[in-house]
Amino acid sequence: MRKLPSFFSLRAFEAAARLGSFTLAAGELHLTTSAISHQVRALENWCGKELFLRQTRRVTLTLDGELLLKRLTPAFDAIEDACAVFRPVPENRALAVHCAPSFVSKWLSPRLGRFMQAHPAISIELSSSAEASELQREDGVDIDIAYGMPPHRDGVVVETLGPEATLPLCAPHLLTQHQIDTPQDVLNMTLIESKLNPVRWADWCELHGLKMPTRPHPSFDRGALAIAAAVDGLGVALESTRFAEAELARGELVIVGSNGNGFKAIEREMHFLCYRRSDAADKEIASFREWLLMQASLSGGE
Repeated sequence: MRKLPSFFSLRAFEAAARLGSFTLAAGELHLTTSAISHQVRALENWCGKELFLRQTRRVTLTLDGELLLKRLTPAFDAIEDACAVFRPVPENRALAVHCAPSFVSKWLSPRLGRFMQAHPAISIELSSSAEASELQREDGVDIDIAYGMPPHRDGVVVETLGPEATLPLCAPHLLTQHQIDTPQDVLNMTLIESKLNPVRWADWCELHGLKMPTRPHPSFDRGALAIAAAVDGLGVALESTRFAEAELARGELVIVGSNGNGFKAIEREMHFLCYRRSDAADKEIASFREWLLMQASLSGGE
């Protein structure tokens, strides 16, 4: 006979420890916070050790709790993987993809027709928001394309879509009004940026050894809006060329300083493909993953 504590108490502890909250664990397991607390207390009684330090409105793991979580995590991962093999997959199941709004409108949507042609049997359901999807808790999302480095999440695979260049972009006619010979000259123009972009004008100034101007400058909560403002001639936007490839191709935007003279690009990995490790063998997810990584490599972040 195995000498094990209640599986329900182990599951409650693992969820609370992983999420850092009894309340979040209760939501994931569809229980009350009181029930989670009761199960964790029962496990602590079985172990004869305190596993959490209980503080006002939050809990933190003790050293014993951290040790138990470290040993339980691979065990729960193994159970999840074993059960995934036998989980029934509904016929004609849609592939639910979540990502940031600007990524959908500026990069993914123009390419999605290619995927649909290559995989006519796969139906795509797209949703978007600025926040990354909680794949451990949201069964309604299969793939999340996160903007900005996503936090480590147990049981979630995170793959980069490659580095992308962030550069100053503006409408061509502005360069006839402003003489741009050096990076310092750019700062005489109206500077536009996106609040969500991890690369800001202060970073660009630091890279070029310049002092960031103290005057106010417009900012937007979407990269797509910053690009649209630049196309309209409001000023120069510091944005990813991945978002602006259509405007650059049509000549609606140009890269400021493309003739060199000390201008430097900021290259960072900013978009990440995320999916549950237990779903890696799912044929729809595998097909979309392969296609998306190929498209990202072909575009080269531009």
